[in-house]
Amino acid sequence: MDTEAEEKTEESLSGRKRKTVIGANVVVMVLISITIFVFVSYTNDRHYYRFDFTASGSYSLSSKTKKILKNLDQPVFVTTLLVHNPDYRFYGQILDILKEYKYVSGKVKVESIDPLREVTKVVELSERLKMSLEQMERDTIIFACGDKSKHVKLSEVIEKEFPFKFKGEEIFTSAILNVIQEKQTMVYYVKGHGERDLGDFERAGLGVLSNAIKRANYNVIPLNLLKTKKVPDNCDILFIAGPTKSFTTEETNYIRDYLGTSAKLVNEKGELKEGKLLAMLEPAVVSNKPSGLKALLGEYGIVVRDDAVVYNRVNRPLYGMQTVNKLYISDSMYIEHEITKDIRSLTTVIYGSCVVSPAPLNDTMAFAAKTLIQAPDQSWGETELGTQRKPNYDEDVDISSPISLVVASELREPEGSPTAPPHATKAFAGIGKKGPRIVVFGDVDFTANAFADNPGNQDLTLNAISWLARKEKELGISAKAPDIRRVAIKPVQLTVIFWLSVVGMPSISFLVGSFVWWRRRR
Repeated sequence: MDTEAEEKTEESLSGRKRKTVIGANVVVMVLISITIFVFVSYTNDRHYYRFDFTASGSYSLSSKTKKILKNLDQPVFVTTLLVHNPDYRFYGQILDILKEYKYVSGKVKVESIDPLREVTKVVELSERLKMSLEQMERDTIIFACGDKSKHVKLSEVIEKEFPFKFKGEEIFTSAILNVIQEKQTMVYYVKGHGERDLGDFERAGLGVLSNAIKRANYNVIPLNLLKTKKVPDNCDILFIAGPTKSFTTEETNYIRDYLGTSAKLVNEKGELKEGKLLAMLEPAVVSNKPSGLKALLGEYGIVVRDDAVVYNRVNRPLYGMQTVNKLYISDSMYIEHEITKDIRSLTTVIYGSCVVSPAPLNDTMAFAAKTLIQAPDQSWGETELGTQRKPNYDEDVDISSPISLVVASELREPEGSPTAPPHATKAFAGIGKKGPRIVVFGDVDFTANAFADNPGNQDLTLNAISWLARKEKELGISAKAPDIRRVAIKPVQLTVIFWLSVVGMPSISFLVGSFVWWRRRR
């Protein structure tokens, strides 16, 4: 009996040990599972990737915006005061793209406040920004850095004309630049020679371009050189947009003194001049007079042939080969440069351009010019304008391909050049990429309001302005079209869909049912 009792006791203890071991294993496994879950969640929260599967890249930031965000050296606080409205077409897109800003840079802090439901937070925000409650408008996005703030209205992020493109990235990046920069870049546009008006919103005006420049954090101001007798000291970029009358010698001297020449690159203080010029010319045909800028631009290695219009031969369906002055620029026609490197996939359309070319270098030139855009291979510069009904290439008098349409010029490097430029002295040692910069276009029509929707037109101009201002990392950003996908169904396909849906699918169900009924009858 004692033996049996001892055996039962041992079995009981053994059973308890097994249960204890099993219970301990379960507890350990649960703890390990919880630990793995916490670790994975922690890692996922801090190291994750976002993918944009929309055809238009609606939720992706451009490389330009990413460069700016990654160079932030102080936090930028973004607060949305949007009334909750999921039905609004762009409500979710605004919040999603702000998440992308936060994802790219840890310096960007995003907070969403409903101004109707969270009044206390609105009051706290107004105190933090040192603003009155009246200034805290609903449906705005506020960007703040230090004591600076920029309010973006909801209406600003949507284009006002169909197809109502979303330009949130352009506006938001501009707002960030506005609050992190100490000084706003000044762009003076010259008036008095029949130039295009940056305040004009008719087809030929440049109002759309002006708004784009302002959104890029530039201040645009008109300038009459004959009244001011000089280019203002605070001018960062001088803009000449399609003059149809000639500049006087007095005016070109003002521009020359502002830019600096090979003979006079330093000012009275002994500092290197930093003048910047953006010139958009037009052919001197019909009522247009020569601009009077040829000699001035020649001093910077830029040769202008405004007596010629660039024509191109294209094969059009139903019409065959046609001679047109409309040039489609894409791919290899963009020459490698900081201005063109981010727009090679875009198409720029240029209308009736004159020829603008870089001059060959020689020992007396302080400036070196480079072609940015070439016309298509089959293009030529027509010089016999008005003498024949239809332009036709004449190799004896016309300008043959390759044709240069846009040129950029800047100081040559003091060292490493085949020939020594005149400023390669100890006084200029180590200047690097400093000094004057000039960009000349052979056309101004491509920037007009009527053609602003062409994919590369506006970006090319904004990139040129950014390069002139030495803000290569802050190049233009185009608005994004709604991600609307349409299906084009041919009549034959429509017939197939009809028979499959109306006849085919019901017939299959009928046949299967009939077969089951027949099998059960047997």
